[in-house]
Amino acid sequence: MSREEYSPNYFPFLRSYLEQVKSPDTTIDLRGTRVGLIDSYRFFETLDWISILDSVLDAEQQGYDAVAIGNILDPALREARSMVDIPVLGLGETSMLTSCMMGATFSLVGVNPWFGGRFEENVAKYGLRNRLSSIECMGLTPHELDACFSDEDGRARAIESFTTAARASLDKGAEVVVPAGGRLTAFLNAVGIREVDGAPLLDGTVSLVAATEAAVRIRRQSGSFVSRRRLYARAPQASIARAGAQYADDYNLPALRRLADAPTED
Repeated sequence: MSREEYSPNYFPFLRSYLEQVKSPDTTIDLRGTRVGLIDSYRFFETLDWISILDSVLDAEQQGYDAVAIGNILDPALREARSMVDIPVLGLGETSMLTSCMMGATFSLVGVNPWFGGRFEENVAKYGLRNRLSSIECMGLTPHELDACFSDEDGRARAIESFTTAARASLDKGAEVVVPAGGRLTAFLNAVGIREVDGAPLLDGTVSLVAATEAAVRIRRQSGSFVSRRRLYARAPQASIARAGAQYADDYNLPALRRLADAPTED
């Protein structure tokens, strides 16, 4: 997810909410990206993938049971899954799949208009085109939304903007509304909005935490979680050892360097 300093109201609420929704024996550590400054343009978003991927590698090396990527666009999700054995789940994929158990169709209501095309890509990638009713956008920026946590006038404007967008999606056939973003989900929870005109709002934060905890249990019981056939095929350790060090040094990936330096099986 983005750096904490760019969301001064969202992160404190998120920390408190995670403590409420997680299982008693679960520990959650929040990590941001190294930069995370420009989230509206693909070039800069892709640069942030580098720190996400190294953080996922580091998490497995440090003994974490799973990683949850708390960004609605699921940045680096597939790439991360291909390099670690612990479960890696994304906010976007988990939210959409969960919504399909709550109703026949869903909509995505977001804040950033630049994300619409990438929402469409991910919906298609996850095979859910026939379940998506519409993608709607609120009339304010992510940073304006962050300020609404503490600004009463802004809060009322944000609620009205979201409700208008959600109702537009209901008119297009949505049965479940997915607030498309962790910050938006947190805001709606903070103000106590759980449904619009009888349609439930999918709480992506709860869904992601619950699904990640379930994935950990599945792996413990079955011995594995991610398939190594085709899409998530992992590079052989010999290949990582041969080329990983150069990638690690050139792109500043300390966790990849440790992986590359690990002894290989004879």
